[in-house]
Amino acid sequence: MKTKTASKILIIIFTAFIAVMGMLYIFMPKTDFSETEKRYLAKSPKLTFSSLKDGSYSKDFETFLADQTPMRTFFVSVNAYFELLKGNNGSNGVYLGKDGYLIEKPFERENRLDINLGRILEFAEGVDIPVSLVAVPSKGKICGSKLPRNAMEYRDREYLNTVRETAGEKIKFIDIDSYFFDTPEAEGYFYKTDHHWTSAGAYAAYTVICREYGFEPVPKSAYNIEKINGFYGTSYAKSCYTLSKPDTVELWINKKTLGRADVTITEGKKETKADNMFFREHLDESDKYLTFLDGNHSLVTIKTGNPGGKLLLIKDSFAHCAAPFLAENFSELYMIDLRYFKESPKTLIAKKGITDVLFLYGIENLCTTKDIIFE
Repeated sequence: MKTKTASKILIIIFTAFIAVMGMLYIFMPKTDFSETEKRYLAKSPKLTFSSLKDGSYSKDFETFLADQTPMRTFFVSVNAYFELLKGNNGSNGVYLGKDGYLIEKPFERENRLDINLGRILEFAEGVDIPVSLVAVPSKGKICGSKLPRNAMEYRDREYLNTVRETAGEKIKFIDIDSYFFDTPEAEGYFYKTDHHWTSAGAYAAYTVICREYGFEPVPKSAYNIEKINGFYGTSYAKSCYTLSKPDTVELWINKKTLGRADVTITEGKKETKADNMFFREHLDESDKYLTFLDGNHSLVTIKTGNPGGKLLLIKDSFAHCAAPFLAENFSELYMIDLRYFKESPKTLIAKKGITDVLFLYGIENLCTTKDIIFE
């Protein structure tokens, strides 16, 4: 009798849960963007004869249902911690490490390092100005002491040796990895909840870059360091380890210039002007890393009026918080993202009278991106 009663109660609870979830699906407003996951969510697909015939409608509708599940973040987070209790550390490719570090696993995608280095070398051979390259080591390698037991191997040294050997004499490989590896303070060069380096990490790299260029870096004492709490980064978004504590973003602001510069963001034919390299409106958003030069754009031009040459910075997002430091030693800085910049960099070099080229990529992107194309 008790067994039948318990079964009936479970059936009632399950039926009520399904009914409530169904009602929420129908009546709750649909969300276009997930602040937690930092991505756009799937929209309801259009039903057409062709999409129904080829099966794409059912596939897209399943994605829509998954993305628009009521309380989606809560359920994804519960699953992440449940897997952790089972001994499976690594939610959506992110380890939950020691001291609150969220560390992305080593990449498992196709390794295109030789292809990308070959294209960069060909580009360098086709221009008559100095070309340098910085490859930022992965957070997993630098913060190895924070990794969980049985974590996968990070092969950064092997990849960086390949970069060093391939660069040869035509490309100046700026060896920041030897400055980062085996340095206790280097753990503070990366955010806990994000894969990017911090401003402290970018400044450390800047001092090495200056040394290779023969510049005198602006001393740390020249900056006011403004701290902003409440930053949850990409590793937090991917993993949904929602009990993680937020990071602190540091803005290193030159006491004399206060970050002022003539900044132009170019997207196609549209240009947006700004008078500062720090876009403070993003400090009130979840993705505070956008404060550094407003995130990813086709072309960002920074004119400082400082003495020095003109730098073309070909980059991924690691360059965003490094650019304000690099701008200290150049009169003009042109920052392009090859995912969106569809003109020829060589044409830009000739048009703007650029004197130096610097490639700045995270080692994972350098190994996996398919966007290093110049023509």
